[in-house]
Parts: sequence; structure tokens; C-alpha cells
Amino acid sequence: LERDEQNARQLTTTIVESHPGHTSPRGMTSACLARGAPLVASARRRVAARGRERRVASASASASASSSPPPPPPPPPRPSDDDDGVDVVRYGLASGSVAYFPRKTRDRAASPSSPSSPRPDTDPTTRYEDGALDELAIALFNRKLESALRDDAIESTSASSDDHASVISVKETTLPKRGFDRLVALADLISVGRSPSRQRAVVLTTLLGLIPPWVRARFKEIIRPEWRWVDEMNAVITVNAFAWLVGPCEIIPRESDGVMSAVKLRKCRYLEQCGCTASCVNFCKMPTQAFFREAFGVDAHLAPDHSDGSCVMTFGAKPPSPDPAFEAPCYASCATAKMGGCACHRLGEQE
Repeated sequence: LERDEQNARQLTTTIVESHPGHTSPRGMTSACLARGAPLVASARRRVAARGRERRVASASASASASSSPPPPPPPPPRPSDDDDGVDVVRYGLASGSVAYFPRKTRDRAASPSSPSSPRPDTDPTTRYEDGALDELAIALFNRKLESALRDDAIESTSASSDDHASVISVKETTLPKRGFDRLVALADLISVGRSPSRQRAVVLTTLLGLIPPWVRARFKEIIRPEWRWVDEMNAVITVNAFAWLVGPCEIIPRESDGVMSAVKLRKCRYLEQCGCTASCVNFCKMPTQAFFREAFGVDAHLAPDHSDGSCVMTFGAKPPSPDPAFEAPCYASCATAKMGGCACHRLGEQE
């Protein structure tokens, strides 16, 4: 429009200058029409050409849309903190795993209760989706655990190796094929025909097998346990490298001095699934404390809280004696539970 207006002004000026005698309105109008007719015709041709281009482009777009398949529907949104009454937490190696914590479980945990009393949350309530790397770590741990079981069956002196081998072969047909369920089933096998101290030794052998001996030896040569940052480093390693075994966890200040060298497990995955006080101590607590002492030369203390299934692992702290974990009664959901408020009969002695 601006260009046409400029052309009109130039045309008017040209007519006035070239026809000085046509100063009347009628004369000026006739001259403008005579000189402006070609410009009007040219403008009309441009408008018509642009209209044809738009119609062709619209027809092509319609044909393309009708021939191509419709886009796939968007995937359903994953549950969030506001959906289905669950808290969603990513954790594990490369944050590839997801845990879904029911909010009602967390609310019940606010009121402490004794594990010797029947509680609805002794059965698993948290749902886990293991990422690819965590599945690989669990599979590796399962193979190490199976190897340690077979080796212990051969070396055991409490019964013949044939007896132990028969127990494993019979149980093997009923074990889950893979995953964390298989891990828990293998842990149950450890308690068959073994004392608590022997059970802890089998698990310790399995944990040490995850790290090559030369790495452990080199670590002890270079690192001094009295350095404060060593405890902080172990807390970071635990959260990032071992969450596949215990579930989501976070680093918190150490209670004694505020150093960030303690790890809190929101709800121990193994304890929730096994539902056994003795398994918590003999499969997890005692072997883990011994693992960090043997592998890295550092002290660690695991303090499980059976009222809500959480646990605090403190690096640089020695386990107390006596340890309150050895005074915990049975869970009501345990198949071999003995109620009455006394300590679990399968705990064994503190070493």
C-alpha cells in the first residue's frame, strides 16, 4: 500500500508538471485516469497471481495430510506426586530406576509401632521399576551369591556337601528366574542349615567379590581412614553405586559432628520384601559393616528402624555394643516369627 501510494504521488506530480494547462479538477482527473490505468492493471495481475499461489499451496497441504497416517497418540503421563497417591523417586545407577511410595504408608509410619505387632505394612507396598544398569547389577550380585552358596556347601563341615547340594538343587526349581525376587529367594537359602555367623560370611564373600582384590588393596594403600573426606566419599559411593540393593537413599549429616557422611534409606527395599528381622541383620547389616571394614578399612554402622522400614548408615562410626538391632523382635509377617516381645530367635550373637 505504501508503494502504491508513493507511485500515485509521483504520478500526480508528473501530470501536473507535464500538463500545466490542466489545472481544473476535471482535467486533472482525466489525466490521472489515463496515466494510472496501466498501474492499476498491473496491481490486479499481481493480486490474482498471489491468490492462485495460495490456493495451490492449500490444496497440496490438504492432500499431504490426508495421505499420511495420523500421528500416534501421546504416551500416558507417568504417575507424579499428585497422581494415584504415590511419591515417585528416581534412583540407582544413572538414575535409571523408579520407586513408587504410597503416601498412606508414609502417613502410617508417622506413628511408631512395634514390629512384633501385626501391621499392614509388613508386606511389600512400594513398587519398583529397575533400570537396565540396576538390572545388570542385580544379576551380577545374584551370580556371585549363587557361587558363594555352592562354595560354602563344599567347604561346610556341619553337613556333607551332598546334603547342601541337594538342598540347593531342590530349591533351584522353585526360585524366581531373575531380578530382585531371585535375590531375596537366594538370601532365604543362605539361612538353610547355616548358623548366623556362617550366613554373614557367605554374604561378605559375595560383597567382596564385587570389587577386585587389587582395587581393595590399592585403596587401603592410598587412602587413610582418619581423613574426614574419606567418610564423605564412601557416603557418595553408597548412594550412587549401591542404591539398586536397598532402594532410594540420600546423604544426611552425621549425628555426632554434622559431617555429610551418613546415608538414610527411605525404606529399605530388602527389608520390606524379606519381612524378617534376622535377615535384616545377618544378610544386610552385619555383612555390610564388615564389607566396608575389609574392603576399604573404614568403620560403618547400620541402624535399621523397624517402625517405618528406614535405615541410617553412618560412616566413621563404630557399631555400639550392645547393638539395639539385636534386641528387635520378629515381624508378624515372618513365617517363623515368635511373638511375645522378645528378641528375634534367629538373630545370633553380635560379633
